Amino acid sequence: MRHNFIGVVISTAMDKTVRVQVAKRVMNHHVQKEILRHKVYMAHDELEKCNNGDVVRIEHCRKLSRHKSFAIAEIIKPARTWTDPETGKIHL
Repeated sequence: MRHNFIGVVISTAMDKTVRVQVAKRVMNHHVQKEILRHKVYMAHDELEKCNNGDVVRIEHCRKLSRHKSFAIAEIIKPARTWTDPETGKIHL
């Protein structure tokens, strides 16, 4: 079975590559509290469909480059965007 993670796209600056931040809850046994930990993965986005803020599922695949061994499996929830009627700019 392949590793699957759900995370948020935080960067789309590279060609066919996105950075996805995955959150994980870890128990701190000293204080008996749950702590939220984050890890950033680089994932392959062949069709360049992802935008910043999208919630995506990434799955493990063969190593595609030095840092990239995950691919975008699906976009679970697109980012909420709105267009400014005066300037025509798209905002997140």
